[in-house]
Amino acid sequence: MRKCVYLSGLLLVCFSLFTNIASAQAPVVTTEPTGDTLCSGSTLLMRVAATGTAPITFMWQYSADGGAIWDTVENGALYTGASNDTLTIVTNTSLNGMRYRCLLFNSVGSDTTLSAALGVDTAFAGVLSGPSRLCDGSTANFTSSVLGGIWRNVNLAIDSTSPTGLVEARAFGGDTVKYTVTNTCGTITSSRFIRVDTVVTSQPITGPTHVCVGNTIALNNVNVVGSGVWSVGVTGRSSISAAGVVTGLAAGTDTVVYNFTNACSAVSSSIIIDVESPLPTGTISGATAVCAGSWTTLTSTVTGGIWISSSTPVAVVSSVGNVTGIAQGTALISYYRSNSCGASFATHTVNVQVPAGAISSNDSVGIDSFLILTNPTPGGTWSTANASIVNIVGADTARGVDTGVTTITYAVTNSCGTSSSTINMNVGPLPDAGTISGVDTVCVGGTITLTASIPGGVWTNKHDTLSSVSSTGVVTGIESGRDTIFYTVTTAFGSKRILKRIFVNQPPVITVTGPATVAFAGGYFLVGIPGGGTWSTNNAAMTVFTSISSYVDAGVFKSFCNFVVLDTGSARVTYNATNGCGSSSKFFDLNLPGNVSSVADVKGANGKLNVYPNPSQGAMTLNIATAASEQVVVTVANVAGQVVKTFKIASNTATNVMLDQPAGVYMLSAITADGIRHTASVSIAR
Repeated sequence: MRKCVYLSGLLLVCFSLFTNIASAQAPVVTTEPTGDTLCSGSTLLMRVAATGTAPITFMWQYSADGGAIWDTVENGALYTGASNDTLTIVTNTSLNGMRYRCLLFNSVGSDTTLSAALGVDTAFAGVLSGPSRLCDGSTANFTSSVLGGIWRNVNLAIDSTSPTGLVEARAFGGDTVKYTVTNTCGTITSSRFIRVDTVVTSQPITGPTHVCVGNTIALNNVNVVGSGVWSVGVTGRSSISAAGVVTGLAAGTDTVVYNFTNACSAVSSSIIIDVESPLPTGTISGATAVCAGSWTTLTSTVTGGIWISSSTPVAVVSSVGNVTGIAQGTALISYYRSNSCGASFATHTVNVQVPAGAISSNDSVGIDSFLILTNPTPGGTWSTANASIVNIVGADTARGVDTGVTTITYAVTNSCGTSSSTINMNVGPLPDAGTISGVDTVCVGGTITLTASIPGGVWTNKHDTLSSVSSTGVVTGIESGRDTIFYTVTTAFGSKRILKRIFVNQPPVITVTGPATVAFAGGYFLVGIPGGGTWSTNNAAMTVFTSISSYVDAGVFKSFCNFVVLDTGSARVTYNATNGCGSSSKFFDLNLPGNVSSVADVKGANGKLNVYPNPSQGAMTLNIATAASEQVVVTVANVAGQVVKTFKIASNTATNVMLDQPAGVYMLSAITADGIRHTASVSIAR
């Protein structure tokens, strides 16, 4: 027996059946596949069940044209289980509307399921179409590429939207039209902004009306809610940006136009602008001098500017360039022009002159004295009527020659003509200031009185920080130093000044320097400034002065105190100096730490080095008391610590010694066999 079935639409498959398997049963579908509508990206399971003799073969098919043509499903990204009883589909928008069925067959026969449809939704409300602008009172239909949604708008005062997407404009402003779709993927909304316009009228263009070549200006118009387009009328004279910024290209005039359009109307505005080039300065010509009270005319090679004077108290200038002199001096006259490129100046200097003024100099001068002659009018010359009384030195100086009176003349020739002024000059002897008497030293805070042999003069001083002087000659010391006191007598014929130098003192300011440390039997010196003072010590047994002197060292007057340290302990050496303003003192502390044993060795009855006579002229007797007689080496050193003599003597025996050394203090030292040190000092007097 032979049975044939169609697979994949047009493919015919035939089977041979044998009578010996007549008991087998062909597949019979018991469960049909079920379709569904899902959101893109979801998974759908289509299942089928059947009865019949196993094994049963499953073959899933799909149709994109509603079942006219069927193709076999293949496993891949979208399908799995294409030959199983369950087909797994990963939904995709490309599968929307697809139909699916399953063929079942075995060795006996076959069966085919009913078809099931797959719907695929997306989270998309579509693309909205419609105008972006409406005129107040007009309507427009809005549509979406996705059907089945709901239309609405946000601001009902601006517009309204019907369920079918008809939008009616109500008032000026902006609103949002919304379209909402609900499907298996959820609720999704698409939006579109619209603007409702009203009828507008042409508005003026505002902003500068002049622009320099190469520069820019910004123009404005209040009509901005809509479409505004700027343009210029003359090609190559200026250009304008979309924002209304004009750039000057070439000198001349140009027309700027602003065309404005909205959903209701279209209007146009215009403005004339001047494109300007930098202005040349030009030149000014005319007189450079004018008499006060007169005027002169200046002219410029360019026009369109204004005249300016730099000094109106000296000269003023009219709008046509007439300069009027006011007072003696110089004025800078400018011709000023400006445009959008900047300002230009041409300048011209005018000297305003006046006739010779009154002579302002003194009318008296002393014999062999000089007087500077002055007149407010410059440029004149001085002359004298009698050079044997007064002669003119240089350009403007009068010199007294002899007692008498003569005429001095000042003559000027300028734009005012020739004029002159005169003064009678008296010549007499210079005054005598006499002499100053009084002491030349004053203490800080103290006073001295100076007197002048000729009364009527004025007292002054050179350094106010050092001293002061009263009108009666009383000088007060302020700070140490040297000052000069002046006494000036003045008459009609001049002044005579004499001087006296004074010293402002104070009690001495003392400094004392000396060694940082001292050693036993060492010689040192202290330095006191200023020199000439006195030295004293509160411990003469420890510190013995050997010499005191004062002299100038490196330009400073100093006192030098030489001393020798003869004992341990401490001593305070005081330096005192006195001058006419008082006394001052300064001290210097000396310290020489000692030990008890060494002091006992020197001063003890059993270990003493005796020297006599002391002071000595060089011949002396030494005796060292020891427990047992022995030979002892004696060392002699000067105050500088230098060894000047060494010799041996026997202990417990008086020994005569000659010390042939200069006058001064010397230290004698000896150490016995038992290690005890014996010392003594001796003064040599010649």
